[in-house]
Amino acid sequence: MRSARSSILASRRQRGISIAESLVAFVVAAGTAAAAQLQSRLHLAGDVARERSEALRIGADAIEEMRSFVALDASASERTYAAIASGESSIDASSTSSASSASSPRGSYRIERRIDDAGFAATKSARVNVRWDDRSGNAHDVVLDSFIAAVAPAYSGSLRLGVGSISAAARGAADRAPGVPLTARNLGDGRSAWKPVEGGTTALGFDNRSGAVVGRCDGVATTAATRDLSSASLATCMSGRWLLVAGTIRFSSAAPPSSLAASDAPFPTRVAITLRNGAYPAPAACFSEARKTSRSVVEGSLEIVDVPLDADAGAAGAADVNDGGDRFIAWHCIVAPRADGRWSGRIELIAEGWTIGSSGATRRVCRYLSNAGAIDANIATGGDDIDVSAALIGRNFLVVRGSESCPSETRTARTEPHQP
Repeated sequence: MRSARSSILASRRQRGISIAESLVAFVVAAGTAAAAQLQSRLHLAGDVARERSEALRIGADAIEEMRSFVALDASASERTYAAIASGESSIDASSTSSASSASSPRGSYRIERRIDDAGFAATKSARVNVRWDDRSGNAHDVVLDSFIAAVAPAYSGSLRLGVGSISAAARGAADRAPGVPLTARNLGDGRSAWKPVEGGTTALGFDNRSGAVVGRCDGVATTAATRDLSSASLATCMSGRWLLVAGTIRFSSAAPPSSLAASDAPFPTRVAITLRNGAYPAPAACFSEARKTSRSVVEGSLEIVDVPLDADAGAAGAADVNDGGDRFIAWHCIVAPRADGRWSGRIELIAEGWTIGSSGATRRVCRYLSNAGAIDANIATGGDDIDVSAALIGRNFLVVRGSESCPSETRTARTEPHQP
């Protein structure tokens, strides 16, 4: 009897131990599975992080590739600004820099480029979307946005150029519209003030958002520089709305002339705009000034600015200034548009003490084509500007001997006859 009871108790103890062991085994198995799942997710997250970094690099490379154009105009053999367009492509993951990793994706990155060249003058808006699938089949993407300006690559090395030296940037500086000159003084009330001729008696007031000229002030002291202007300086200005038109005039006596290295001392020259195709509140008012470039080192960096031709070293804002060797005329006009907010007309140079013609004793006026970028679309046959509705920056001219042809050494420095 006692032996049978002992057997029953031993059996129950053995059964209890088996259940406990099963529970422990279950918990261990569940923990192992959870750890394995967590490790798999961590690996996947690590892969996605690496893939995202790679996608960002690919997107940045795509944007830089678009920026690396060597000419503005279309060409079959060169990478050009005009050829930047929407499109799609793909890159095999094995060809990317992450391919050396054992966990690198085996799929591909799809690159979608969307280009909008209608939003801003002389600028293309670029959006690059890089898409890929991770090893679990989940879709991912990164998006990069940028702007690409139609600025000739020859000017890309300039660290800083004042207004009048080259075409204005497609986006204005200091949160101002592109039509506001870089050197204009921000008055802090939504306006900027600027003197088109530093030694002149006229100052202009600009609306920072639109870039339109909203005030013209005559009788300003010749000793007052742009940096000295204030809100009080514009208190007695004539109010209105004008559109700025600006550019440079360069001179070359070489035979044959160069459109890339035209830096001769300028002849006395004025600019006039003959308005056409409608009624205008007033004639265009134009200002011009002979200028030169100066080089200086500011806080360890090379700075290139343009100053009046007769300015001393202090006018450049630094003690150690070297002559940059460049000479040109910077000109600016303001046009009061028609009732529809536009103007049409022809820009012409007026010689003072010299003659425009086609003989060796005269001078021919050529018009730069590429420096104006997309603005060239406004030019009609004969050189007129048609229905201009915004600031027109970059109307640049080259004066050569009358017996010479207008030069076109490269696609980025083309000129064509303008006068006579």
